[in-house]
Amino acid sequence: MGQKPRIGLSLTLVAALGTAGCASGETPEPSAAATQARPSAASPAPPTTAAPHLVPWIDRVCAATRLFRDKPKAPSKRALDDSVPDRVAGDFAALALLEMASHLNFVADTTRASAELLEDAGPGPVEGGAEMIAGYRGALRKLLPKVERHRIKKKKDYDGIGKKVRQVSKLVAALKTGGPDLDSLVDRDPALAKAYAEAVNCGDDGMFPRPGEGVPTPKPG
Repeated sequence: MGQKPRIGLSLTLVAALGTAGCASGETPEPSAAATQARPSAASPAPPTTAAPHLVPWIDRVCAATRLFRDKPKAPSKRALDDSVPDRVAGDFAALALLEMASHLNFVADTTRASAELLEDAGPGPVEGGAEMIAGYRGALRKLLPKVERHRIKKKKDYDGIGKKVRQVSKLVAALKTGGPDLDSLVDRDPALAKAYAEAVNCGDDGMFPRPGEGVPTPKPG
């Protein structure tokens, strides 16, 4: 009687050979799906601070254009009743005149200083910067002679000072740029928006410029 084939032994050898092949350090090639699933190298993170050349430029522009956004408040008229002594009432009247004169001169000084800052601002390193600067500068140049006309320099300038304050307040309230405004540039340029957020004069601590003093340097709050 012939011998039966040793099928069990053959299967055992095949399994052993397969195990030996895996143990020998030979690994199968990864599938295409596995290759695609691997995470790629991380992209560099965007910078957390604004470009250094943008911050001083936008800081100057914000100071020079503050008059377009923050309108100086004219002094309010003090009402006194009849019980106030004449001497005290006279002092209040004199103080009111001084406050109105200070307001008129402040507006004239701020207008002049703002125009000066924009004369030296340059077109700026952003698209549309030249048109924006030209629009603000042109509006300030038109306003300057009108507010200078009401500057208080000597005693006779106090005549009709209340009317002068009202006229200047209307001029400042109507002040608008003749070109694209700063907000429109900031909204469409992420780099400029980052610089705007870092520039002190673009925030609540910003200051009005003074003639001959350059860009104001307020202390951050």
